[in-house]
Amino acid sequence: MIYWIGVLSGVGLALLVNWLKKKTTVRWYEWLIGALGLLSGIGAIQHYFGSLVENEPESAWMGFLVFFILAVVLLATSWALLRRHPQSG
Repeated sequence: MIYWIGVLSGVGLALLVNWLKKKTTVRWYEWLIGALGLLSGIGAIQHYFGSLVENEPESAWMGFLVFFILAVVLLATSWALLRRHPQSG
C-alpha cells in the first residue's frame, strides 16, 4: 500500500516538469536548486521517521526542522527565480 506514495509523487513530479517546460524556459541552476530543495524535503521526512523508529523524538524534531527550513529556502529561491522570467504566450 505504501508504494502508492511513490507512484503519486512520481506522476506529480512528471506533470510539474512537463508544465514548466511548456510555460517557460527553466535554466539549469533553477532545476538544480529545485531538485536540492526537493531532496532536502524528502530528507527531512526520512530523518523524522527514522529517528522516531530509533526512539529519539528530540532528534527527530530538530533534524526535521533543519532539513525542512533548508528545503523551504531552496524551493522559495527556485520559485522566485522562475517568477522573474518574462511571461510568454
